Amino acid sequence: MNNNYIEFKKKRELGDIISDTFAFVRQSLKPILSLTIKTAVIPIVLLMIALAFMTYVSMDITSKIGVGSSIDNLGIDFGIIFIAFALLVLGLFLFAGILSGTILHYIKSYIDNQGTVDEDTVKSLVKRDLGKIIGLSIVSGMISLFGFMLCVIPGIYLYVPMSLVFAIFVFRSTSISDTISDSFELIRGEWWITFATIFVMGLISSMIGYVFAIPAFIYGMVSGLISANEVSMGNAAEITDWTAITLSVISDLIRYFILYLLSGISSAFIYFNLNERKHHTGALEQIESLGKSE
Repeated sequence: MNNNYIEFKKKRELGDIISDTFAFVRQSLKPILSLTIKTAVIPIVLLMIALAFMTYVSMDITSKIGVGSSIDNLGIDFGIIFIAFALLVLGLFLFAGILSGTILHYIKSYIDNQGTVDEDTVKSLVKRDLGKIIGLSIVSGMISLFGFMLCVIPGIYLYVPMSLVFAIFVFRSTSISDTISDSFELIRGEWWITFATIFVMGLISSMIGYVFAIPAFIYGMVSGLISANEVSMGNAAEITDWTAITLSVISDLIRYFILYLLSGISSAFIYFNLNERKHHTGALEQIESLGKSE
């Protein structure tokens, strides 16, 4: 067993989940990052393209508004806006699914081998489950979006069980439909503590992620002031700045990686915490292992 092994299969309070999540990040960030590059290179490229397109469209709209045009004659193509938004959502679903699958298969190997990870096995399992992971990402994402379309409260309620679907899928090896139903069963009676944990982790992830957005923000402020002085009122197209787009894409990609990294790892701790409270599987395994060692 690895001397720094972190036990997943036990009950934890909110503070323990947060501290153990960061302890696991410190221990496993480099191998997880390496595996992510190997398993998610295509989703990363697609997400970068979607981010660049969305940023370009947003900057184009902003530049048109900035030259003093009225809303009626801005000439905004809402079809392009919809396409950019749809591509971004699809890119995020794909990126989130494969990254979460990679992280959770890494954790599963970590648990099965008592702290040692077989990277080849992780890659093969992610490849094997790729179709289901993408499908689960889209289905769970659409369920959450449907909830938010109805109202904020249903959206928040549905987001909590949907945040655990990848952990359930990987650790229980269930089908997509069973995974969705199991997620609701798992949080039954534990919704509030699960929501609080997800909320706090999301807040921490956002705070860390936005640190990496500072360079893009500063550059945008400076270039905006310069553009205001140099760009003619009738030549708004000159405002498009590919350096700003590049910085924005890089900072957004880092933010999303941090968000899904921390949420993926914390979802494993949340899953095992809830599973232990309901089924005591971790305690039973420890008792059995003690019996065998004797």
